[in-house]
Amino acid sequence: MIFKPSFIPKNRGEWKGMTDKKLQEEIDATLKAGGLDLLEFSLVRHKGGDLHVKAVIYRPEGTGTDECTKAYRLILPRIQMALGVQDPYIEVYSPGIDRAIRTEREWAAFKNCYIKFMTSESNDWKKGRIVHFDNKKVQIEMDDTILNIPIASIIKAKLDSSREGEKVHGI
Repeated sequence: MIFKPSFIPKNRGEWKGMTDKKLQEEIDATLKAGGLDLLEFSLVRHKGGDLHVKAVIYRPEGTGTDECTKAYRLILPRIQMALGVQDPYIEVYSPGIDRAIRTEREWAAFKNCYIKFMTSESNDWKKGRIVHFDNKKVQIEMDDTILNIPIASIIKAKLDSSREGEKVHGI
């Protein structure tokens, strides 16, 4: 969903002392309370004072238009209050079915999801299911075996769309 701004702040760069990181933490907490995970967040101030907000959100039960709309409605007032911008340009996305997994936040959010991954020890794609993530290690179930893999040794990983819709352990 893309929403176009109609308000340009007069005092570019004056954002009531709110840092981008602090704002991201507040939006993350707000979305969590609404049952959504914030996977990615960016706040860009363009010349002329335009503010562009991008958020990638996730809900384990599924992320569609309703979830993106809900996230937009939760993010908008937070941006308005924190930054004093009435109509910011906000884009809210779902992660997509083949999303590359890059951050610790994503490893934790995609628990029980099927993935394809490649390690530094092998250039072949492997398939498995994320069982747990903690302390920079991910547990991946492969053929009824659970492997403990440091994420530093995983050179590429992405959601496995070929397994999309499969239920985990019959659930």
